[in-house]
Amino acid sequence: MGEPTGQGPKNPHVSSVTVQLEMKALWEEFNQLGTEMIVTKAGRRMFPTFQVKILGMDSLADYALLMDFVPLDDKRYRYAFHSSAWLVAGKADPATPGRVHFHPDSPAKGAQWMRQIVSFDKLKLTNNLLDDNGHIILNSMHRYQPRFHVVFVDPRKDSERYAQENFKSFVFTETQFTAVTAYQNHRITQLKIASNPFAKGFRESDPDSWTASAQPLTSVPARSRSSLGPCLLRGSAEQEKDPNKAPASTSRSPARLHHQLLATPEALLAPATYRALAYQDLYPGASSSLGIPRARPTPYPLPNIQADRDQGGLPLPAGMGLLAPTATCLRSHQDTQ
Repeated sequence: MGEPTGQGPKNPHVSSVTVQLEMKALWEEFNQLGTEMIVTKAGRRMFPTFQVKILGMDSLADYALLMDFVPLDDKRYRYAFHSSAWLVAGKADPATPGRVHFHPDSPAKGAQWMRQIVSFDKLKLTNNLLDDNGHIILNSMHRYQPRFHVVFVDPRKDSERYAQENFKSFVFTETQFTAVTAYQNHRITQLKIASNPFAKGFRESDPDSWTASAQPLTSVPARSRSSLGPCLLRGSAEQEKDPNKAPASTSRSPARLHHQLLATPEALLAPATYRALAYQDLYPGASSSLGIPRARPTPYPLPNIQADRDQGGLPLPAGMGLLAPTATCLRSHQDTQ
């Protein structure tokens, strides 16, 4: 169970909410090796998938669940293969546009959220700064901390007055990771192959054979290559026929309507320049001509790295304002369905 400190008094609808991280042992195993997450231009799902069990909600109240990702520090890293360790390579690249990912079932009753495991399996990570699919944009070779937020949908007309009370945020330090375009640590590759059910085509019958010397690509059995799936092979063939053809997006979730660019990169360059942005900025009201909500500023300032190290955590700043997702944005999302 993880929760940042310093969030202030909370609405009774969220004050008793607790969250348990699923597959905690697997997350800890990855964390001990130094978790890596692949980012691609088209977007790649996380593994392990972020899944939680939620308790303590009001069964009849409406809640929205969302995630965001904050840099762990202001550095860029490189992997030293000779020592099998991550080293600081310099200062961080300019911050990527901040985005939040709404769970596609939001909003929903507390009874529904607590009935089963909540999985963010639709969330994708990308390094494409011009991404228009709503994926989370990250810089490769930078370290990030996922954050999970529970927001009470306050039915009161003056809900803005209670914005700071209507949310509760959770941080699980074992979910920290380094964004990469290709796995650097071979032990991470092996663990992902061993534990990911979708990597069956890469697994050998004997796990001990992973320690053997790598075989030439031409010696890989056809069965292993074909098990990647017809969709992947077909996509590769189409790309060879027309190299200028951009790959089609695989994200069909209605939740993509929630993901828009937030603050400009210039506004996120240095922690000292961050300002606490109100959560109501997430819900600007009118939609664009395409039926997609307008750009949203990041709801939280990125953490002060030095302060976080001194305190041993990632506390949310005091006085941070959040507004529960009232009908403005959420209804517009429902009307488009």
